[in-house]
Amino acid sequence: MANLENWIIEQGLRGADVGSLLSGFAERLVTDGMPLVRVYLALPTVNPTIRVYTHVWTRSAGLMVEGVSHERNELAFDRSPFAYMMQTEQTSCHWHVDDPKDRQFDVFDDVRREGGTDYLARLFSFENTSAPDLRGIGISLSSSRPVGLQAEEIARIDALLPLLGLAAYRMTLFDLTVAMLDTYVGLSAGRRVLSGEIRRGFGTTVTAALLFADLRGFTSLADTAGMDLIARLDQHLEAMADPVAEQGGEVLKFMGDGVLAAFPITEERSRESACAAAIQAARTALERNDAVNRLRAGETPLSLDIALHCGDVFYGNIGAAGRLDFTVIGPAVNEVSRMEALCSGLDCSVVLSDSVASVSPVPVRSLGRHRLRGIAAERELFTFTTSGD
Repeated sequence: MANLENWIIEQGLRGADVGSLLSGFAERLVTDGMPLVRVYLALPTVNPTIRVYTHVWTRSAGLMVEGVSHERNELAFDRSPFAYMMQTEQTSCHWHVDDPKDRQFDVFDDVRREGGTDYLARLFSFENTSAPDLRGIGISLSSSRPVGLQAEEIARIDALLPLLGLAAYRMTLFDLTVAMLDTYVGLSAGRRVLSGEIRRGFGTTVTAALLFADLRGFTSLADTAGMDLIARLDQHLEAMADPVAEQGGEVLKFMGDGVLAAFPITEERSRESACAAAIQAARTALERNDAVNRLRAGETPLSLDIALHCGDVFYGNIGAAGRLDFTVIGPAVNEVSRMEALCSGLDCSVVLSDSVASVSPVPVRSLGRHRLRGIAAERELFTFTTSGD
């Protein structure tokens, strides 16, 4: 077992994911002669959509990982062995799934289907006040032996599980860090922070197609609407943000009722391709925003204004020593925001600069030359051609 202990420690130091940790642990126990047919590990997480990740290894099918949403099947946990253990303040239990004298749970049906006869359950508490929602882990093991796991096998398992729990905790904290960075600062920015680009003023100049979107009329509506407005705003922002991700762009900032997104130009993605992606994202966002308004029939509709521009931006850490923001700044960002402000006066939903319009894969028409606030020279602006043009 020393080899297995060393392997768990190695995984804790360098391992990539809990699923590989669990399946490797189970398979090594089987190799050592333990007749396991099912091993289960549940880890709570801090995620806007996922409440807990479940990892199930079975001898017949290998590993399966599932993220359980906050809304889905909430009563299932209440009927589980782990809920019972928490209610009765127990951290270790051992049931025989066919013994009428033992308490029965729905999950025992899954154990029987795998040829299991018992259910050894353990709870480990993390008790980290800085991450209170990461309360701990639940793990269960089932064997195919008619009398279940033997005392010496349970002793082996109990000696190994603290190591396994510690390794899983380290991986979970790292996954949590990545997920939170992806959620709150964006995929690309999150990876840059994790790679060490954390010094104030550190960054790089990139060329990108920029998309700036804003809801027309939201400010006045916010003055009179109640808390339901937040749920509605989420729907509109999702209509703007999802098309950006689908086209390979990144939302850099949510600004109240607006979105700033970028489609970087790289060796793999030409300016034409980046601008085409931004245009497609804009068209899809308009369609989905209209769909949100239809779902909210009877409420004041909120139109979407979008500006598209292409240029150089500074992408990096900006802010105070104790509070940094990984975002883009520069003349191109200022210009695209000033362009969006003209949508209402020009009576159109989308305004494109010449840098985007010149490579547009869809027909465009000129809106004439206009002066943008804070910019000396006039700019020729464009919009999409409609069937009536």
